[in-house]
Amino acid sequence: MRALVFDGSLTIQDVPVPEPKTGEVLIRVLCSAICNTDLEIIRGYMDFRGIPGHEFVGEVAPGFGRLSGKKVVGEINCSCGDCYLCRTGRPTHCSSRTVLGIKDHPGVFAEYTTLPERNLHEVPSWLSAESAVFTEPLAAAVEITEQLHLKPSQKVFIFGAGKLGLLISMVIGLHGCQTVTFDPDEEKVYKARAMGIQAVPLSKIGILEKAEICIDATGSPDGIQLALAHLYPAGKLVLKTTVAHPAPIDLNQIVINEFEITGSRCGPFAPAISLLSQGMVDPRPLISKTFAFSDILEAFHFSSMPGTLKVLIRH
Repeated sequence: MRALVFDGSLTIQDVPVPEPKTGEVLIRVLCSAICNTDLEIIRGYMDFRGIPGHEFVGEVAPGFGRLSGKKVVGEINCSCGDCYLCRTGRPTHCSSRTVLGIKDHPGVFAEYTTLPERNLHEVPSWLSAESAVFTEPLAAAVEITEQLHLKPSQKVFIFGAGKLGLLISMVIGLHGCQTVTFDPDEEKVYKARAMGIQAVPLSKIGILEKAEICIDATGSPDGIQLALAHLYPAGKLVLKTTVAHPAPIDLNQIVINEFEITGSRCGPFAPAISLLSQGMVDPRPLISKTFAFSDILEAFHFSSMPGTLKVLIRH
């Protein structure tokens, strides 16, 4: 099969079709998307080598379990189910987990991929692939609402109007909070406003403007310092950014201001699919361009250009 392989550089190669392990199924990839994590991987994040990619919609190959022939999306953490963390309800932190296209598990920028059957969720027939492919990042946005007790009276600042930042803005907005999304790129600000999101150029934020909750979705090493600078004492900081080369931070300000910091990674697929299938979140305005798989190298170049939001790959 044809696959995109990263081994210090990106190349399209012919590789064997993956063989599912016990409990896994073979999935034909229909549509995939480039995430900021994929861009960080080719800059050295996680020292990954192999087939990247983790956002996808696929079809389970015939003869593989109860979902044979069904259109599916899949959770990316493959856990053992037996370790202490799995047994105490934290399978996404399994001590021996692999992660689709990120850690020790070939990803979805290929004709076929594999995942444990328990990781799969069937896509409703009326939900298009171009919407369903947003399930994984939307679940990551939903995770914030699972971790925090949001109150409509709270002011929330979201730093970053990129792919994930805009999804977070839409999800937090459903909870009635007073949200403001900031970005240095005015084109992204205008895009956010066109989607009904209250967005402001970062240059316009006052030095004394603060919020009870700040969310770093900048994708930048400096995002955490920016968010901390606009957080009220005893406020909550949510970190969504992962980068290949993180910046050092001053821990004294965290102690002195009694900030509460929450790392936030993957999230629940079921509510994300529900939001998409009910039309409560429409991610399609985030699509900057769709490429054929044969043009995936060009797609990666396009995805790294300033102002680009979500880039889809048609397999």
